Formats: sequence, C-alpha cells, structure tokens
Amino acid sequence: MPERDLKIQILDVDYVLINEIPVVRIFGKTPEGKTVCGFYEKFFPYFYAIGESVPELLKNEPQVRSITEVKRKMVMGYQDRIDVWKIVLTNPSKTPEIREKLKSHGITTFEADVLFKYRVMSDLGLSGFGWIEITEFSATSTNTVHADVTVRIKRMKPVKKGELVPLKYMAFDIECVPLKSGNVPDPKKDPVVLISIVFSDMHEGKKSVVLSTRPGKNVMAFESEKEMLEEFMNIVIDYDPDIITGYNINNFDIPYIIERMSRNGIKPVFGRCKQKPVTTKKLTVKHNTSITGRIVVDVYEIIKKDFSLMRYNLDYVAEKLLGEKKISVKPSEIEKLWKGNDSDFERLVTYCLKDSVLAMNLILKLELLDKYIALSTLSGTLLQDTLSGGETLRIENFLLREFNKEGYILPCKPDKEEVAKRDAVRKTELKGGFVLEPVRGLHSNVIVLDFKSMYPSIIRTFNICPTTLIKNNEVENPIVTASGVKFVPKNVREGVIPKILERLVTMRQRVKKLYKKENDPGKRRVLFSEQWALKILANAFYGYLGYSRARIYDLDIANAITASGRNVIQKTKRVIEKEYGYKVVYGDTDSVMVKVPVDNLEEIKEIGDKISREITERLPGVLELEFEKVFKRFLPLTKKRYVAWKFEPVGDNEWKESIEMKGIETVRRDWCELVGDTIRGVIEIILKKNDIQEAVKYFRGVVDKLVKGEIDVQKLVITKTMTKIPKNYAGMQPHIELVKKIQARNPAETPGIGDRIGYVIIKGTGLLSKRAEDPNYVIENGLQIDSRYYIDNQLLPPLERIFNAINISKSELLGNGKQIGILEAIMKAESGGQERILKQVSLNEVNGFVCKKCGKFYSRPPLVGSCECGGLFLFSSLHGPAESVLI
Repeated sequence: MPERDLKIQILDVDYVLINEIPVVRIFGKTPEGKTVCGFYEKFFPYFYAIGESVPELLKNEPQVRSITEVKRKMVMGYQDRIDVWKIVLTNPSKTPEIREKLKSHGITTFEADVLFKYRVMSDLGLSGFGWIEITEFSATSTNTVHADVTVRIKRMKPVKKGELVPLKYMAFDIECVPLKSGNVPDPKKDPVVLISIVFSDMHEGKKSVVLSTRPGKNVMAFESEKEMLEEFMNIVIDYDPDIITGYNINNFDIPYIIERMSRNGIKPVFGRCKQKPVTTKKLTVKHNTSITGRIVVDVYEIIKKDFSLMRYNLDYVAEKLLGEKKISVKPSEIEKLWKGNDSDFERLVTYCLKDSVLAMNLILKLELLDKYIALSTLSGTLLQDTLSGGETLRIENFLLREFNKEGYILPCKPDKEEVAKRDAVRKTELKGGFVLEPVRGLHSNVIVLDFKSMYPSIIRTFNICPTTLIKNNEVENPIVTASGVKFVPKNVREGVIPKILERLVTMRQRVKKLYKKENDPGKRRVLFSEQWALKILANAFYGYLGYSRARIYDLDIANAITASGRNVIQKTKRVIEKEYGYKVVYGDTDSVMVKVPVDNLEEIKEIGDKISREITERLPGVLELEFEKVFKRFLPLTKKRYVAWKFEPVGDNEWKESIEMKGIETVRRDWCELVGDTIRGVIEIILKKNDIQEAVKYFRGVVDKLVKGEIDVQKLVITKTMTKIPKNYAGMQPHIELVKKIQARNPAETPGIGDRIGYVIIKGTGLLSKRAEDPNYVIENGLQIDSRYYIDNQLLPPLERIFNAINISKSELLGNGKQIGILEAIMKAESGGQERILKQVSLNEVNGFVCKKCGKFYSRPPLVGSCECGGLFLFSSLHGPAESVLI
C-alpha cells in the first residue's frame, strides 16, 4: 500500500448501493501501471425543480434526503437568479420515479436526467483518462473487485498530467459452426468452436493463444464449449486488460459469446467487478457493450468513422492501412475446414488468429485511440462513452460542468413530443451557411481565403449565447445580429459559451505551439491529439444549439450564427470584387475563392495575405480572414462539389501540392475499379496539364480498350455481399443469380451468407442479372465483357458530370460528326464490324431513346422528334438499340 499521495488516471466510474447508500467506484491506473479501485462515499444524487408545491408533494417520500431552496440562473434568456428547489435523494435509481411524480403535477425539473456517474464527475472535476490525486485515503480489502490497490477515498482533486499510463490491450476473435450445415450461425443454438486471443504484453510467456473444442496443433483444446468459455473468462481476468478489442466485436463476437455463456449456464463476469456481469445492449443499428473497469474498442467502428475507404471488411482495411492481408477463408468455408483434415483445421486456426493479430495491429500501429482519449479528457466523458456515444453526449457533459460553475442549471432533455415540434419548425425556418453559385469553367490561379474558425468567432464576436439572448426585457445598446436577433453586450454579461470558446481557442493556440517545439514522439502524439480535440469541441457548438434533441436549443440563436456568417461572406465578396478588382469564383460557408491574373505562387500568396490582412482590419470582434492555399487549377461542378490542383505553403518558398476533391467520389461500392482509375486519370489531365482535349482522348482510350477487351477483367469486378439465402431475395439481383450458377456448376464452391460476391457483366441477350458471371470463369472460358453496360452504367454517369462542367457534352465526349462515335464503335465491334441494330425488343426492356447518328441518350425524346444533331431515334435497351417495340 503506497504511503504517499496516490495519482491515478481514470478508466471508468460507476456506483454500487451499500445499505441503500450510493458508493462511487473509480477505476484507474497509476503511472507505474498498477490497477486501482477507489471507493467514495460522500456523494448523493440531486436535481432541481421550480414550484411552490414541491416540498408538500415530496414530504412523505423516503428516498428524498433533503429539499433546500437555492438561487440559480436559468440558461434560456438573459435574466437574474431565481429561487429553485434543490432535491437531494438517497438512491440514484429512484430519480426517474421522483422526477415523473413532479412532472405529473406540472412541476418543471432541471438536470433530473443527468446520469449519476456524470453528476459525480461534473461536480468533482473528473474526466475519462483525466488524472486525480487522492490525498487522503485508507486501505480497504474487498472481494468485489479485481484491482492491485483498493482504497477508501476521503479527499481527492483533479490534477494536470499530460502522459498516458501504460495500457494493456487484448484482441480476440471467435469462430462458430452451425449445427445444421449451410445455416448462418445462431448464438441461441450454434456453438463457438474457436477463440483466438492476442496480448499486447506477454501473458504467461505468450503473445497469443487459441482456444478450441477440437484438439490439434497450436491450440489449447477443451472437451466442451462450456470449458472453453470458462477458460476465456479466466484468461481475461488473469491478464487483466484495460482495453478489449477486435474487429466488429460489438455487433458479433461479444453478443455471441455472451449468449453462449448464458446457454452454458456461465455468468459473464470478466470485468473488474466480480459481481457485475458484462452487458451488451442492442441499439438501432449496433450493440453497446459495458464491461466494468475495462474499455471495449471495436476497431471496425473507429475505422468507419475515421477513414474513407471503398470497403470496410477486415481484409481490405488491413491491406490498405497496414499492407497486411488476412488468411483467405470465406465464411462459407469455415464449417468445411472445421470438419476437415488436420491441414484444414490448422488453416482455420491460423485464419482465426490472424484476425485478432490484425485488429491489434490496427489499433496500435495507427494509434486509433489517441484522439478519442484526448476528447474524453477535454469533454469530461468516459472513454467508453466517447467511443459508443454521440457528439451530443460529449458536449452536454462538458456544458453541465461549465454552466454549473457559473451558477446556471440546465433543462432536462426534450421528450418525443417536444422533439417532433422542434423538427417541424426546423424544416422550414433553419437557414444554413451561405454558398455562392460557382462560376462555371476551369479556372487558373485561384486564392482560397478562409475565415478562421468562423462560427466560433461569430459566437465570440457577437456574444451569442442562450444566457445573453434578449427575449422580452429591454437592454441598453444591445448587439443586433444580421438576423435581427439581439444579445446583451459583453460588458453587461459575457455569455458562457463565448467564454468557453475563448478558452478553447487560446488553449489550442498554446498546444499547437508546444507541438511544433516538441521533439519527443510520444509527447507530440499527445499534443497533436489534444489540439484536435480542442478543435472538434469548439466547432461543435453551432450544430448543438440548433439540434432538436439538445438540452440547450434555440432556433433563433442557430439562425443568428448562420445569418452573421452569410453577411460576412457576402460583404467580403463585394469588397474583393469592387475594391481589388478580382473575381470571386466560388464561396462556401466560411471561405471565398478568388481568381487572380498572376501565375507565380509566391506572388499569389502575397496578394492573398494582403487581402486577408486588410479585410480582417475591417471585420468586427475576433473575426479573421486568412490566406489558406492556392488552387493552380480549379474546376467547380456544382455547389459543394469541385476538384482542384492544390498548393499549400509549408515553409519559405516551399509548397506542398496535391489534388483536392470535395463532394466527388472516386470509390463507391457499386463501382468497379476501372471507374475510380478513369476519374482520377481524367482529373489529373484536366487540372495538371490544362488540356481538355487530352482528357477527352484519355477517356475515349479507356472506352476503346474496353470495347476491344483489353481491360483487365479484375478491374471490372463489382462486389456485393450475400446477406441471406438466395430464395429469400425479392426479384433477381446479379450477385444472387451468379451464386445460383456456381451452385449448379460446383455445389462445394457455393458462396454462403456473409460472403462478398464479385461479378462482371458479360455479353448476351438475357436480362442483365442473368449475365452476371464469375471473373475467373470469364477468363478461363474466354467470355466477352459487355462493354456497353460498363460504358453506360459505370463510366458515363460520373465522368459526364465532370466533362459537363467544362462544357463538353455527352455527344462530344462520345464522338460524333465525321469522327466515328463510341456508340457506333461498340455496335460495330459487337457485330464483327457491321452496325448492330435489333429489329425489335419488348416494352419492359426499353430504358430510353438513343440517337442513331450521334449516340446521344434521352430518357424521353424532344418534341421536335429528332436529336439536336438531326439524327433519328432508336429505342434503347439493355440488349442494344432497336427499331421497334413489342407491346
């Protein structure tokens, strides 16, 4: 037992009832890596209410410890303190009952829905992964928790300490085999047969272990599933990880293993509390898991939030982000390998173990948790809740402590009826940021000027806050925003939110300076994550104030912020065009893009700096316009969608160049790889070479290769997951029709549920879904790809939008006039050099009309009855153009 003060970093906070009295438990670790559980007994739940009848209504409630009249300030609207009742209870679980009783008598309550753990953390200044110093404590022995040190806390205080404690990670993965062959594993009846576990630190001399109900090489074998599950639980308890991780464990592995434990009569107790079972709760689209004293980190969920990828299956993610590959095993193969020979079984064991290894590598090598730890510490939210909860939870925890410090109390969250009312009003009355209509065409030498933290700056400049909002009372010299909404000036009352933002901005500037000076990689990681968290939190306030489910909601405030932003952008555009003589070619919410007649990057930057400096001098408050970057070439498609060749200053006369795309997709799950490659190739030529004709030529070259069969078949593969058995699909889908073909050819190779089916579309006269084929089968049998399908349905839709922005029409892109058109080339290629036009197709196969001369497609023909080139129309169908339709 340490004799000096005890410093710990907080991992988890909960409470238990002992003799009907709440005892707060704080789980954490010391700098040396020792686990600690501190018990704190001095805190009781409370909330506030307004109404003279409150004491009378609650006088006979045994759970009410005290009722005291206190003075507090309301959040909504500029006003003085008022008298409210502070109601202290003995048992946190009784709060909803007392709250609802008061509500049924028309009494308004405040903060009556704050979770007890966050009430404690807010009042005591505790944060997830924040540090506390326990200055007075006594040793205590208990058999209720797993911890190296257990103490009864008498006095503690939050302290600032930058570094992280050494954390222990454990990754795991399970494999299941259905009792009925071919079915999807069902946790209610189908057993777990393998569990792979990987440790970040050595455990009993090992970095990994695989548990199995089948004996074999490199496994720890058990006679029953029950014995294996009990050993899994023992390993978790003995190794004592702080972080339990894996890939998609929240939605599959953990719920499955908990259900199997229940079916085997095992209580799932592998947290740091010996009596509190692990729980997993199904939400709308995912599960949330709670393991006392530990943190569950689903790598899949973080990757989906933090990385924009074409696919999010582990194999694809690991290859793209780590350069590592999974062992190739389809879900449908697992049962065969499990029941197969020793070699098959060893392959399955290696496959299972590799999944755990990859999950561990992703979380550690990509340092996935750093930013979320910083966000937890800053917002006062536990890391588990930061990962599984939304932005609103973080903001409200942060605001609770900040407003309480100033003597304010927060309203309860709105009920469903109130949310519905707010949503109805928001649809018609909420106005967003100002977006200028882009000037069409390809622009050179465009300066991008950005308003630094625009919305936070507007809030600070105009003292915008619910606490400063003028509703009915008169105030001298009010601040009137662009929307007409009024706020009291700062000298009368500084708003809580402007005050918070000023502190966050100042802190971020300080942290960024420290980051630039710091050389230690570990400290740089912490500082980078801290400045990121400060930015994320500061930028969240505008969205929160206009969010219909927020405690602090006011549409007038949200509109005052966006109206001020629109006003600033419009004034800036006028000044730049009238006083400087430059053309603003686009503007979006907090930035303007200015075209200048200068080619040298340094000279362009000088102009940008000059404009920014001089306009900033005219702006009110802390609003600041700054030079951000140069677009050597800029191509807007529509509002919110553009591509640009970007140059950013990185030092004296040094620039970093890259292609920036906003609102432009180069990867989509329903596109083949060729589409992304072609989009990138066209954009590179347009932006870097400024050669539109070469871009058209490049596109036509891709099409020409496609028509001639010179494109690698693998680049034409479209992938889709089979989510249910084929007979349960309504209608015919290409990937399911392919599964049926595979089943007929070789039943042993039939894909199963969960498998990703890759297919290509081949030439033929049948329905498109019937022409889906396995890529390898196509190569082996020399089948021809349906080039027309790939041109019309894959390449043209995204590329036509890009070329249209530079005034290249579809007919120009495809080629017409004296030059042979692409459509004609396809027709001739498909018919051995002769133009192939069908005599007749059925009505349900017609998808539009196509010009016989230029190939331009129409969803409906123009009233003049012919194409703009003068050509006559044919009926367009999946099989090709046709002269007539069978009705």
